[in-house]
Amino acid sequence: MLLDITSPFYSWIRGGLLVLFVYHFIIYIQNRDSLHKYYSIYLFCLTIYLIRDAFFNETIQYYYQYISFSIQYVGYAYFIHFCRSLVETKKNFPKLDRRAVKLSKALIIFSFFLVIVQYFWGYEVQKMVVAWSVPFTSFCAFYIFYVVSKKKSKQVFYLLSGSILFLILANISSIKMVKGEFYLIDFKAHRMFYYFVGAIIQSTIFAILIGNYFWEITEKKRKAEVNILKQKNQISELKMTALKSQMNPHFLFNSLNSINNYVIQNKVEEASNYITKFSSLVRKVLQVTNENSISLKEELDVLAIYVKLEQMRLKNSFSFVKEIDESINTNELKVVPLFLQPFVENAIWHGLSLKKGENKLTLSIKVKENNIVVKVIDNGIGLKTAQNKKNKQSVNKKSYGINLVKERLYLMYDKKVKVEDISNKNSTGTQAFISFPYNI
Repeated sequence: MLLDITSPFYSWIRGGLLVLFVYHFIIYIQNRDSLHKYYSIYLFCLTIYLIRDAFFNETIQYYYQYISFSIQYVGYAYFIHFCRSLVETKKNFPKLDRRAVKLSKALIIFSFFLVIVQYFWGYEVQKMVVAWSVPFTSFCAFYIFYVVSKKKSKQVFYLLSGSILFLILANISSIKMVKGEFYLIDFKAHRMFYYFVGAIIQSTIFAILIGNYFWEITEKKRKAEVNILKQKNQISELKMTALKSQMNPHFLFNSLNSINNYVIQNKVEEASNYITKFSSLVRKVLQVTNENSISLKEELDVLAIYVKLEQMRLKNSFSFVKEIDESINTNELKVVPLFLQPFVENAIWHGLSLKKGENKLTLSIKVKENNIVVKVIDNGIGLKTAQNKKNKQSVNKKSYGINLVKERLYLMYDKKVKVEDISNKNSTGTQAFISFPYNI
C-alpha cells in the first residue's frame, strides 16, 4: 500500500491538506489577516504538488512536469512570509526580516527558472537542478530557524518543531528521488512517503500553533478590555473627586464671604459682578468635570474666571499674565479638564498672598519637541518659606490637589507626563512645570 502513490493512505493525506487549505482560506476571507493568507497559499501550493500522481491522463502529467517543482518553491516563499507574520520578524529581527524577504523573492525567481529548464532540457534535468538546490535552501532554512529560536514562545516552538521535521523528511524524499527508492532507508514505501508524512505532521502541528496564537491574541484583547473598563471606572471616580477638589469648601466659603462683604459695604455693583462671575465659574466647572477632555480654550476660559475672582477677593494685589504659543490651536488641543487650577491656586495662596509689594502670576504654554510645556510662575515668598508657614492641614490639601491632577494626566496620556515643582534659587518665587504630548 505504501509503495502505491495512488493508495488510500496518500489520498487521505491529500484530502486532509485540501480541507485545511479551504478552512484557512475561509478564515482569511472573514478576517483578512496576513497569517491565514500566507498559510492558505502555502497549503494550496503543497496540495497542488501532491495531487499530481492522482491523475493518470498523460497530457495532465506532461504539463504537471512544468509546475510540480515550481509550485513547491512558490509555496516555500509564502511559507517564509507566514513565518515572518507569526514571529513578527520585522519588529523582532529586522536584519533577518530583510534577508527573509530577499530569500522569498529568490525562491519565486527560481520557480520560474525551473519552468525554463523543463522547456529546454526536460524533466530529468529539472530533477537534478532541484536536487542540487536542496542543500542550499535547507541551509538558508536552518539559518532562519536558528535566529528565530532566539525568541522564546510557544509559537516559535511549534513553528520550529513542525518546520524542521518536515524539512528533514522532505530532504529524504529528495535524496531518494536522485539515488533510488531504497537508498538511505531500506523501507518498502514510495519515495514520496516521507514528504507526505512530513506535510501532514507539519500541518497538524501548525493547526495547534495557529489556534494557540489566536487564543493568546483573544486573551490579550480580553485583558485590554478589562483594563479599559478599569480605567473608565477610575476616570469616573476621578471626575467626582475632581469636582470636589475644584469647588472645595474653603473656596466656596471665601467666595460667599466676599459677596457678603460687598453687600455690607453697600457695593451693589461689585457684589452683582462677583455673583455673576462666581455662578459662571460653578456652571463651567460642572460642565467640564463631566468630560474626559476639553479644549485648551475652554480650560483657559474657566481659569480666567477663577483668577479674576481671586483678584477681586485680594483687591487686585497681583497681576496675571498669559503667554500662549501662537502655533498652538487652542480650539483643537484637548487637555484634562481643570488641570491648571490647583497649580494656580497654590501660587496665589501659598506664594503671592503672603508677600507684600508688586506680585505677578505668569502662565506660560509653549510647544517644545512636540510636547506642550506649561509653566505656572509666581514671584511670591518661594517654596521653602511657604512650606515653613503652612500648617499640616494646608499641606495635605495642596498635596491632594496636585496628586489628583497627576493621576488624571497619567490616565489621559498613558503616564507620559512629568509634573515637577521647581523653586527659583536666585530670587523668591515658585515655578510649577507640566509637560505632556502635543496631540490634536
